[in-house]
Amino acid sequence: MKPRQYTVVGLGELLWDLFPQGKQLGGAPANFAYMTALLGDRGIVASRVGGDRLGQEATWQLASSGLDISLIQVDAQHATGTVRVEVDAKGQPEYRIVEDVAWDHLEWTREWKELAESADAVCFGSLAQRSPRSRATIREFLKAVRPEAVRIFDVNLRQA
Repeated sequence: MKPRQYTVVGLGELLWDLFPQGKQLGGAPANFAYMTALLGDRGIVASRVGGDRLGQEATWQLASSGLDISLIQVDAQHATGTVRVEVDAKGQPEYRIVEDVAWDHLEWTREWKELAESADAVCFGSLAQRSPRSRATIREFLKAVRPEAVRIFDVNLRQA
C-alpha cells in the first residue's frame, strides 16, 4: 500500500533573486513547496507572477522540478517579483526587494479556497503581507485551512 501523500502549500512570494553572477528562483514559501516535492509529497506554490518572461521562466522551472503550478496566478499588469542582491566587502548581503510586483496582488479565488481546505500544511511569511491586498488574501486562505493543518510562519525582517 502506498503511503499517504501530504499536500503542502507555499503561499506568498515567488521571485527571482538577482545576484551579480546570475539569477536564482526563490521566495521562502516557494522554496518550502519545492523541498516538500523533493521529499515525495505534493508541493504546491500559491503565488502570482507577471505575464512576462521572468514569470514564464519561473513557472517552467517549477514545473520541470515536479511542482504543481496550476494555482500560480498570472498578472498582466504587474511584473514578476525580483530582489537585487549585492554583497559588500565584508561578505554581508544587501537586498533590494522591488515593490508593487505580481505577488503584491495575490487574489483570493474559489480555486485557492479549495486548495486551502485540502492543505495538510501551509508555509507563509511576513514579506508577502507588505501590501493590503496580499495580506487580506493570505488571511482568507489561513481562515479556510482546516484546524488540524500545520501552519508555518516565516518572519522576514528587513531594513525598511
